[in-house]
Amino acid sequence: MKARALLSRAWLYRGDLAFICLGSLLTSAAILTVPWLSGELLNGLLDDAGASVGQTLAVLIFALLILTGFSVVNSILSSRAAGRILAATRMDIYAHVQKLPVRDHEQAQLSDLLALMTSEAKVLSTFLATTLATVPSNIATAIGAIVLLLMLDPVLALVVPVIIPVFLIIFRLVGKRLRRLAGQARKADVDVFSKAERDLDMLPAIKSFAQEQSFRQNYADAVETARRANLRHARLASVAGPVTGLLAALVAIAILFIGTQGLAGMEAKNAGELFSFLLYAALLTRPASGLARLYGEFQWVTGTLERMSEVLDLSPEEGYSKSAAPETKAAKGEIAFQNIHFSYPGRETLLEGIDLTIASGEVVALTGPNGAGKSTLVRLLLRFYEPQSGRVLLDGQDIRDLNVQYLRGQIGYVPQRPLLFEGTVKQNITMGAEQADSTRIERACRLSGALEFIQSLPDGLETLIGDNGVRLSGGQRQRIALARALYFDPPIFIFDEATSMYDMPSEAAFVETCIEALGGRTMIIITHRPATLALADRVLEAAGSGYRVVEARRLPPSGTDLDCD
Repeated sequence: MKARALLSRAWLYRGDLAFICLGSLLTSAAILTVPWLSGELLNGLLDDAGASVGQTLAVLIFALLILTGFSVVNSILSSRAAGRILAATRMDIYAHVQKLPVRDHEQAQLSDLLALMTSEAKVLSTFLATTLATVPSNIATAIGAIVLLLMLDPVLALVVPVIIPVFLIIFRLVGKRLRRLAGQARKADVDVFSKAERDLDMLPAIKSFAQEQSFRQNYADAVETARRANLRHARLASVAGPVTGLLAALVAIAILFIGTQGLAGMEAKNAGELFSFLLYAALLTRPASGLARLYGEFQWVTGTLERMSEVLDLSPEEGYSKSAAPETKAAKGEIAFQNIHFSYPGRETLLEGIDLTIASGEVVALTGPNGAGKSTLVRLLLRFYEPQSGRVLLDGQDIRDLNVQYLRGQIGYVPQRPLLFEGTVKQNITMGAEQADSTRIERACRLSGALEFIQSLPDGLETLIGDNGVRLSGGQRQRIALARALYFDPPIFIFDEATSMYDMPSEAAFVETCIEALGGRTMIIITHRPATLALADRVLEAAGSGYRVVEARRLPPSGTDLDCD
């Protein structure tokens, strides 16, 4: 099963691997000519045949040059193919991970995914391009050497089949141990990756509690564990190849001894043939060592394939497969939650029979205690999670029937914790778009209250903000996140405690500009702050299994169902 999975992966890159196989086979063909030409050269020297020696020497040098050329070209082809396979594998994993539901991301360990896309993907690509692709040439070299040995003395036919089971037993015993050590080494490497990621993210807290030494020691212990695990694997892998080669050499010597005894009584045989015989016997060590290395690396790579399959076998969100063609126009913005029941995996029911209708253009504020499910409703609307029962409608259409990218493109979502990436202010506002509208950027910055502080930055919009916006204050990060939503200007806005880090004057100014600039948009605001609540047409408070109206300032268009049970 593991071999089938590996071959299935290799088949995806059959074009690149075919060239490497061809180059390896040509290299093997050139190698097989060297012992024969060397024997002919020796015969010529012993017979003092000057002309013959010159010709044979020229051919031998030419064969060695061809062999070197094939080896160089094959090495270049292997490197190029390994790079292409690595890039394609990383993109396969990244593209698939992007399409997975948020619940899968929250349940996965980030360090595992990062290790899979970086170091483990490289191990797989190197194995396919430099080890697996050379299997045909190793087999061809072994068969060629055996055939030529048999041509020199048929007695070898009785010896060669005997040694094959010996190698198979060695591969089996060593491979079992290698597989276990490979798993331990991989787990230790991921632990190092995970601790580094966690500690760098927690660095301000580590420093504030003066715990640098403690965390440094924990990381050092993980590094040492990984070093020892990798060393144990490397030792066995390093020994396996040479020992297998040594056994092959000893077998070759035994074959040579037996063959020599047979040759001794045959006058037709000469010193050159004996020399060729010796070289062909020694040549058997090359494919034996190669196959031993293949078996050892296979144990490591199959673990990578298993982990890759675990990720690639996860089902992507169904909404990606739905056509977005008929959904090109902007949504009106009417939202309805109908009899929603939902609970997070392994937890008690959070939402039970929720009915809530929000009219197009209405501004609804949701309040209530933490854990009441306010943010969860938003996650259901964005299809980050699916309700166990009930429906969420957009403009009267079940959102499960919509393309998820179309759906999310209609919503400007500003979470409580701003999600920013390493890059410039401009890139974070436009989500990295190369062709950005400067007028829209300026408008978004002005409405979010970010324009003034951005202009004060050293490079303005081109200022680098660091990972997660670490070079900005909490309030500045929230303004950038708000500016992002305002830049895309969708028909629906969701503000989840989006102004929690604003000071009171800034929040009041934001509310005032929103009333002026975002009229006609549907807005869901999760907040407890009075200034932001002033935006709302209705203020709903979580109560039991539903929401009750706390305040209704402005009525939405007539004829709209306003259930909020």
